Amino acid sequence: MFSDIVGFTSRTAAAQPDEIRHFLNGYFSEMVEIVFAHGGTVDKFIGDGLMAFFGAPDVQPDHVDTAVAAPITMQQCIARSAGLWVIGEDDGPLRVRIGLTAGPVVVGNMGSTRRLSYTVLGASVNLAQRLESNASPGGILISSRCRELLKSDVETRARGGIPIKGLGENVHVFEVVIPPQPEA
Repeated sequence: MFSDIVGFTSRTAAAQPDEIRHFLNGYFSEMVEIVFAHGGTVDKFIGDGLMAFFGAPDVQPDHVDTAVAAPITMQQCIARSAGLWVIGEDDGPLRVRIGLTAGPVVVGNMGSTRRLSYTVLGASVNLAQRLESNASPGGILISSRCRELLKSDVETRARGGIPIKGLGENVHVFEVVIPPQPEA
């Protein structure tokens, strides 16, 4: 799973570095708790982006369902907390794109003899990042493979095939319909 804040560079262009750090620490604190609550592993932060995976190191028989539930909860949290996360110019509510797929990856410590990171590698990782970049602002885009493996009752809309850089063919994708939150 990859997530990325839409327009973050322009939103923070006039902000001081310490303001950006404070903003991201607050935002990531909320998003990481959601990933953990759904049994996910946070792989890394990439600027204002977050990469996470599910099903490792602990095997989860329902990892696709929890992997789809996590970004739904993330988008609901973002919508509910929009007024709390303000930085720089008021560019309207915070919007985040999320991409998710399911597929084989290699999981483990990778890097060099001087620095290792526990991470995942494989074509599925690249596809998830491409799905994130093709998602609508405030949306969640999943691969057809992810949709096939989904057992829970999550509403999706077919978006057809989209070109994915590096794959040479269109990938069929689905947009997750984010259910409205119950009134408090």
